[in-house]
Amino acid sequence: PSPAVDAAKGVAPTTEAQPLEGGQIIARIDGQVVLAGDILWQVNQLIEMNRDRIPPSEEPALRKSLLERQVLQLVDTKLLFADFRRTVPSENWPKVEEGLAKPFREHEIPRMIKAMELENRAELEAKLQTFGTNMKEVQRQFTERTIAGEWLRQKTPKPKEVTHQEMLSHYQENLAEYEYPAQARWEELMVSFARHNGDKAAAWQDLAEMGNEVWTKVLLNPSVRGPVFGEVARQGSDGFTAADGGEHDWTTIGALKCEAINEALGSLEIGQLSDGIASERGYHIVRVLERKTAGRTPFTEAQQEIREQLQKVRREELVDQQIKKLRREARVWTSFHGDLNADQIAELLNQSRQR
Repeated sequence: PSPAVDAAKGVAPTTEAQPLEGGQIIARIDGQVVLAGDILWQVNQLIEMNRDRIPPSEEPALRKSLLERQVLQLVDTKLLFADFRRTVPSENWPKVEEGLAKPFREHEIPRMIKAMELENRAELEAKLQTFGTNMKEVQRQFTERTIAGEWLRQKTPKPKEVTHQEMLSHYQENLAEYEYPAQARWEELMVSFARHNGDKAAAWQDLAEMGNEVWTKVLLNPSVRGPVFGEVARQGSDGFTAADGGEHDWTTIGALKCEAINEALGSLEIGQLSDGIASERGYHIVRVLERKTAGRTPFTEAQQEIREQLQKVRREELVDQQIKKLRREARVWTSFHGDLNADQIAELLNQSRQR
């Protein structure tokens, strides 16, 4: 029987966390029974992966919360799978299972072995046993998930093509999204005060030596950068990107904590080495590789991204319509919430994603 339901919300009241047996029914979804053991192994896996961060006193409540979330996430999969089974003749089912055995064997099993940091299938089977499941059960769930995803793609109509006017209207209504600040790509040599235990004179001397090395090699050829600057940075710089040759990707001018570096990035000639710059952490020499002024991405450059964005929204809307239709026509009950209608399922799933 369903637990008592709050008349105002149609959702079962929260109860104290209690241990669940694997054979306990925790959901009925469109005629399909879900046992605790069907998903308890995934909860056990999550808890084991985060064991060092879970206080023992909180584990029972966390286990219940995770199990509730797994049940909610299983609803749409079960609904789609049930819809598929009603549509496909039963005599075709063995062929469907056989067709999915290969991707499970060649892709899903290796993925799980890697995710669990195991060596082979035998170790995976042993690990699944400790979680309370087995390879056959995991394969069944993989088959249901795969069929549900493919069935949803087949049932969802193809979205209408996005027109040029729709793209242009989106661009004009969201101009702020396409504006960008002044930015620079740059290189850095840096000596931290910490390296010399706060001896700023020694830090300055090290920076000067690196700067002189770059200067003498680049003076006659300002276009030279990576092989010279990068080598010096890798050998002696303390900067965050020293291992990458001291090179920084596009950086918004003015976003750095050190105002002197911000000013240098905005004023140096391309290829010009800066003088030594002091920050809270140490001394720096920077050089600008490329710079672009603030502006706005033109529509001609943004329209492909806009097209893909609008098409994605349309696909998601069509998918959502298919899911909502299945939810309206189905009967769903869980031991955590009682009987659920389509709106309640959507609300609970949304709350679960936000946690």
